[in-house]
Amino acid sequence: MNYFSFWYEGEENDGFIRQLTPLECERLMGLPEGWTALGNKDESISDYARYKAIAVPCAEYIMAGIAEVL
Repeated sequence: MNYFSFWYEGEENDGFIRQLTPLECERLMGLPEGWTALGNKDESISDYARYKAIAVPCAEYIMAGIAEVL
């Protein structure tokens, strides 16, 4: 199952499904370009691991809500 796909070029019947790139996912999550590209000691991170990165704006929103309640 692919959670990172969308219809491209026109209507559903006219288009095709393609997987979003890690760069596109970073942009959607509000991260700077290349934010998830390198890990500890500057080693390259696999695309699979990059797709799992936490969305910073979403995390900030959740934490702000928790802080407000506390």
